[in-house]
Amino acid sequence: MAEHFLITGGAGFIGGHLCQELVHSGHTVVAIDDLSTGRLENIAHLDKHPNFQFVRETILNAQVLDRLTSQADTIIHLAAAVGVKLIVEDPVHTIHTNILGSEMVLPHWKHKVTLKRVDEGTVKIEWFLQIGRKPQ
Repeated sequence: MAEHFLITGGAGFIGGHLCQELVHSGHTVVAIDDLSTGRLENIAHLDKHPNFQFVRETILNAQVLDRLTSQADTIIHLAAAVGVKLIVEDPVHTIHTNILGSEMVLPHWKHKVTLKRVDEGTVKIEWFLQIGRKPQ
């Protein structure tokens, strides 16, 4: 059965590949990304697909996040300020963005939270929350 997914950080390397896989599996996908570390090139090939929508916005925008989460069956939270250079140059911004961003997403889903780690085999380790179905 096709589901409606919201992918935060959807224009990142992992997010872009996940969007592609979900769309090609018949699901509807909305990707939200402020492009601070994500790239349009990661999702450009999905631009004209009828089951894909890209929203260029920060997940810190409560109004937009409320609207998008209310329409989703499943949220996959990948949005994060990442990269060694960014972390070294502006650690406070990085911590603020990552923690507050997650705090903005979590209240929309009060059940079935699974923490997963993805290790690309590089210096960067991505953490994300896959958050299950909303209550009926």
